[in-house]
Amino acid sequence: MKVLSLIFFIAGTLLVSHAADREYKVFCHWDIESNNRMSLSTFRLYSIDTQLCNHIVFGSATSLDPKGSGELSIINEELLVKNGLLEQIVNMKRDNIKTILSIGGGKDQSNMFSKMAAEVKQRDKFYASLIKFLYKWEFNGIFIDWEYPMRDDRNNFANLLKELRVILHEHHFMIMVVVSARLDAVTLAAYDIPQIAKNADFMVLNTHDGHDPYSRQLNYNAPLYGNGSRSVERSVLHWVKHGKIPAKLLLGLPLFVHTYTLDELSNTMVGAASKGPGRQHEYSSRPGFMTVGEFCLQASKWEKKYDKLAEVPYAYGDDQWASYENGRSLSAKLHLAMKHGLGGAMAWSIDADDFEGRCGERFGLLRVIIALIGDPNTLTTQAPTTEGFGLCPQDGFFRHPWDCRLYHECRHAQRTDYECPVGDYFVEELAQCQPSKQVKCNQNFVTWRPGDDGYNYHNLPLNLKIVQ
Repeated sequence: MKVLSLIFFIAGTLLVSHAADREYKVFCHWDIESNNRMSLSTFRLYSIDTQLCNHIVFGSATSLDPKGSGELSIINEELLVKNGLLEQIVNMKRDNIKTILSIGGGKDQSNMFSKMAAEVKQRDKFYASLIKFLYKWEFNGIFIDWEYPMRDDRNNFANLLKELRVILHEHHFMIMVVVSARLDAVTLAAYDIPQIAKNADFMVLNTHDGHDPYSRQLNYNAPLYGNGSRSVERSVLHWVKHGKIPAKLLLGLPLFVHTYTLDELSNTMVGAASKGPGRQHEYSSRPGFMTVGEFCLQASKWEKKYDKLAEVPYAYGDDQWASYENGRSLSAKLHLAMKHGLGGAMAWSIDADDFEGRCGERFGLLRVIIALIGDPNTLTTQAPTTEGFGLCPQDGFFRHPWDCRLYHECRHAQRTDYECPVGDYFVEELAQCQPSKQVKCNQNFVTWRPGDDGYNYHNLPLNLKIVQ
């Protein structure tokens, strides 16, 4: 029942047919550091829905050797080796899952990448250790997360990818690379875009790294439109124009929530002064960051707005301010991706989505992406989206959309389900059950008994009523 109010009709048949005209790729990025979150925000390998994710990028897994040898290094030896996560990833491939190994990430890795890419001996050690690792753990490819190259790295970055292409393609491994969506002169000087587009199989445009909550002003994660260098549209156009292979470009879509602390409670517009990151959530324990599952439980108490010019939602409550994505903003970005012939998108990261379904359907934002450009056959519902969050955007009593005996109460973003006695239907206006003969109701479900032909537990449609 948690999936009901997330049903999304904006996508429509036009978008589905448009996506069907070509093969779009949807990659799921998982930051394995989410293992360290607390309680219901902890995300483990078994949390991944393999029906929704068949290309998985494992972030925060490996880096370059901090001692400067250039060799590949495991970030969390305890988790990946001693606790057997790498072995579990190998077992996952039995479900025809494509696994991609992320290397690097963050500003602290930039200097090590610069040094490795500039020295032949270090590059050779990197290639040898990489091939050995990919074969041992049966990965399908790599994701080079070098997000902060400098002007002096321009040629070395291009040469690194050129050599990787020869080596990895010989062994049938995929090459993905993340590139910044920033359009400032320093960032653009670091990228030889035609060479990157030529040698990488996919380029993931990181649309959310322009600002972080430690800046002293309120900023959107990934505004679709805007002035200056903060515009997803302008970044896409730039990379399409200079890369000339749009099918290799993937749109990175941030699923997490960035929070800020307001400097003045009365000034909640983007660009206003901020005291810094928002208060850390008790589960994720990271200032300025919340998962969608953490945020949505608070969202009913916050004022929610949508910037129609930038095509992004934002919200504020007390002295806290949040930038996030919803179905509407994701749909706008994916329209842009389809319009310009991009190869697809990467959900970054699925561990920040409402993966437990605490406020709606599990992986509600990921389902929006899949419904628009992925394989809709993996979904049992139409793409979810609402202006509010989850099934409880406001307090009150609400009737089930197709079974009139069922209803639920929303209070402080928490949902409680009820059922009327046999012979009664629920009336929202009265918030009580009444004799069915006195209530207008259009029942719209089909029944199915486990064991009958037609359905099984893996493909039950949304409006199926299971009877024993």
